[in-house]
Amino acid sequence: MKKLLALGVGLIALLLALMLVAFGIMHTRYLTPSAQWLTDHLWPEKLTFSALDYEYPLHFRLHNVTLETNATPLSFQQVDVWLSPQLFQDDKWVIDSVLLDGANFADGLPSNDFLAQLQLHQLALHNIDFADHGLIARGVNMQVKNPVWTHAQQWLPYGELQLSAEQFYWQGEALNNVLIDANYQAQDSTIFGASFQWRGGEFSGQAEQYPAGWSLVNVTLSKLDLKDDLSTLSAPWWQLAKPYLHHINSLDVLNSNLQLAGTRLTNVALSLENLTLDHSLWQQEDGYVSLNAESVDWHGLQWIDPTLKLALRPGRITISDFATELLQGSIQLSGDLQPSGIHLQQLSASGIKWFAEQPHDWAWLEGDLPELNNLTIDRWDLNNLQLIQLTHKPFWQLSGVNVEGRNTELNRAGRWGLWNGQLHISANSASIDSLLSTQGVVDMSSKEGHWQLERAFLPLENGYVDATADWAFNAPSAPWRVNLHGDGIPLAPMNTWWPLPLKIDALAELDVTADGLAGDYPMLAHSLSGTLNLNLRDGVMVTQSADALVVQPFALDELTLSADRGRLSVEATPLSGPTLNAHVHGAIDLVEPKQGVLELKVKQRCTTQHFDLLRNQQRTEANPEMMCAPTP
Repeated sequence: MKKLLALGVGLIALLLALMLVAFGIMHTRYLTPSAQWLTDHLWPEKLTFSALDYEYPLHFRLHNVTLETNATPLSFQQVDVWLSPQLFQDDKWVIDSVLLDGANFADGLPSNDFLAQLQLHQLALHNIDFADHGLIARGVNMQVKNPVWTHAQQWLPYGELQLSAEQFYWQGEALNNVLIDANYQAQDSTIFGASFQWRGGEFSGQAEQYPAGWSLVNVTLSKLDLKDDLSTLSAPWWQLAKPYLHHINSLDVLNSNLQLAGTRLTNVALSLENLTLDHSLWQQEDGYVSLNAESVDWHGLQWIDPTLKLALRPGRITISDFATELLQGSIQLSGDLQPSGIHLQQLSASGIKWFAEQPHDWAWLEGDLPELNNLTIDRWDLNNLQLIQLTHKPFWQLSGVNVEGRNTELNRAGRWGLWNGQLHISANSASIDSLLSTQGVVDMSSKEGHWQLERAFLPLENGYVDATADWAFNAPSAPWRVNLHGDGIPLAPMNTWWPLPLKIDALAELDVTADGLAGDYPMLAHSLSGTLNLNLRDGVMVTQSADALVVQPFALDELTLSADRGRLSVEATPLSGPTLNAHVHGAIDLVEPKQGVLELKVKQRCTTQHFDLLRNQQRTEANPEMMCAPTP
């Protein structure tokens, strides 16, 4: 651009002598032919124009100007020159103002160094089109006060400038309706106002240049519909500007659709204040972010009408307000995020319904979630939640879940558990496989990693489970104990969870008291002690013989499993039934569990079946005392 302007101004300088000689005939009809005759003799075939006008005192206007150069001729529809009363100063020609109007440079901007010999107070361009190194500009208008070029490659001069253009087009991207009002300097430039349109979005605002880079001031972006991901945006305008952007003083995004790191934001309103772009979120001094949107799509989850306010400090992000509708319910929270963990003052959720029926329903859990080192929640209230998992067996569901937590520490140094605080959990119904509980209640508390299950009462269809426990999981040896009583517990789900060589269905009554150390497996294997008393009623056992399925009703009374420092034993206990002759026995040492035995022995008239309940195996042997004819 500098070289283009240099040629225009150089053209005017060449006419100065002509204009001085012709001053006497400036207001006559002989001005144009006299000037043409003189320029034809001084610069033959170099400069032509169709008419020359003069306005008092120092304004000259040339029409249809052509200047021949070593390259392509330069043509302007009109050139206006306002001369300075002092024509020559400090070894330079002095010109008050020049207007170059109507030009099209399709083969690149021309070059001319003549401007170094001029002192120009104001330069104006009007209706200029050009193409240079892939950049295409249409309808360019520019006005520069005291323009200065410091080197030959500088096409935009320094100075106070106003620029407008219908379009700048580069590498498939276009900026339309560009307006710029700026003080352009080698350092510390200021954009007093700028606006343009890009990808349907409207941009406007101010900017200031500092040694570290540009700062955006009161910038507004509206109606942008961006299909590309902002985190990987390859648009040439963005790649050109990104290295020079250092700071956001104030940026507002309105009524726009954006995509960031795989997250789609629809009709978003986003406000950013005092952010340093080459710093991480944890390094911001006093930043602020607020957001609300019609919806946000993240890993298959749709957040409806989310609102968010963040205050950014060194090493801390404060969430003062987050609310959204999600999964037919609502969520609200506030708290602090730090690199070391999360501290929420308040978390509430109501009416959430999560149904996992297809593998993609787990996508939000399987995404690239940050690793969490610490999590504390001062107060949380979850009401009427429903969670249903039907993608893989065993299926399970929780309905009407309510959770009340106070002063809870849930993760410490990457280890999950209730380290501190109190939790109260209730559910209208809960099921896993065919095991169903209604109106269950669980109360627990913990202090510095000493967890206590104060109450767990789970009503069943034909009974209940009641348990208490405690576990000092923060201690090196992690001592624990449990007391559990249950009645009417169905055993049918055991056929899914514990592969057995036969099928058993019954209602169990059991009492369990146990304790031990859980610091690691060797500790557990040498410390587990306690007893389990088991009774089974309304039992049905299905076994496979050589030629048929055998279905037998049975009952089991007073089976006792004893544990003494990791050595488990089951005394032979008979199973009773109308035609059943069976008993169960076993012995397992947790130090060598693979050598253990837990066997059900069923004796028929001709055969005895041995069911290995640990290894899911069975074998059949003939009874030598019985003579049985072979099956025909």
